[in-house]
Amino acid sequence: MLLQSFFTNHFLSLKGKLYSGNLSEIQFKIETALDKTQSLIVDLDPLEMFDAAGAYMLYIASEKAREKNKEIILFCKENERVKTIFMLAGIHYYSKIPKDKTKLLA
Repeated sequence: MLLQSFFTNHFLSLKGKLYSGNLSEIQFKIETALDKTQSLIVDLDPLEMFDAAGAYMLYIASEKAREKNKEIILFCKENERVKTIFMLAGIHYYSKIPKDKTKLLA
């Protein structure tokens, strides 16, 4: 799993695989990045493999962030595999970055 960080840790792009075999590692990296910001956008489009366990981990990480008055925005515009898993799991994601968060990318 390759994890890239852009724009001073406000935006993470997940590449490769996010599945039951690497959840702890990726969760730790997401939480570490979130420690440095109030709002973190996680781009899921580059994922090649994604399963329900990965979706659930992202959901739990988002809920933990909310408890700390922070947020994780799960972003997926084109990856149909990711969209399908989220739809089946009933987890919300963004296909467009919310306007009030675009300032994070400036």
